[in-house]
Amino acid sequence: MVPRIIFDTSGLNCLEDSGVASESIMRGLQCGFNVVLTGMSVEEIIATRTEERREALLRRCDRLLQSAQCLWPPQEIVRLLISAHFANPSTFDWTKVDVRARAYEAAIPRRDFTDAVCVEQGRQHFQLEKNFRKYWTRLRPKLDAILAQDPSKRPNTYHDAVTIALRDAGVLWGLGQRLYKYVPKREPSEAEIKSFMDVCPPFRAACYGLVMAWYNWSLRPQDDQTATAGRNDLMTATYLPYCERFISDDWAHRKDLREVATEAKVACEILSFKEFEQGFALPCPAPSVCVPGPGPDLTESS
Repeated sequence: MVPRIIFDTSGLNCLEDSGVASESIMRGLQCGFNVVLTGMSVEEIIATRTEERREALLRRCDRLLQSAQCLWPPQEIVRLLISAHFANPSTFDWTKVDVRARAYEAAIPRRDFTDAVCVEQGRQHFQLEKNFRKYWTRLRPKLDAILAQDPSKRPNTYHDAVTIALRDAGVLWGLGQRLYKYVPKREPSEAEIKSFMDVCPPFRAACYGLVMAWYNWSLRPQDDQTATAGRNDLMTATYLPYCERFISDDWAHRKDLREVATEAKVACEILSFKEFEQGFALPCPAPSVCVPGPGPDLTESS
């Protein structure tokens, strides 16, 4: 099976910044990998303030799309998965749900967005990040007051927080219920959401990503100043089941995603660009005899 690989936005930036040195990687990606672009990265690239840099990254995406596919942003993937499950839970198969963003694949080469759209995309991303962090940090005073009565109960690691979140009526199940109910407008029972998480790794990973936000901003000891992933980075947990390798050049992003993948039991290798580059070798003998193929499809239909 051809391995599937996702570059997050920082990984795509590294690929672009490598210049001529990236050419061997680009050839190898076309020959030996099923490259997946994400709607999240596309939106972040469109929001790039400098027009010259934005265009350079979009040209890089143009080249990758010669043999790559693009997936919807995480929130849309979650919506599609929930809709399919709600429609027929007994036959639900997450791998058969079409999450391919053909609209994005068409819009990138055509540059179907104006400068005004790019500016607005950046504004929206900034506001979403701000609101997301505010949502979780406002819980801290209440939780601090409770934990002050017994400091030994404060989780000191993400694993500790997950252990708490997995209890009956725990945070993990509550988060899953809240996400699920936005689609059919009916909140599932805890048993139903547990069952859905068992059969839907992308949804499970997304919920574990939210537990990471809960731990980082609501519970983590105040003296722990370790860098943490933001909203967009944590939401990319949804993509992990769709690839075997996820490339990010953001240390905090990798750290948090690795823990999320471990706890959510998602088999995905999360690498820095340098780690990927060092272990990279062209899988075909020569470009002249290498014909890029579609690789295993991530969708129900192509």
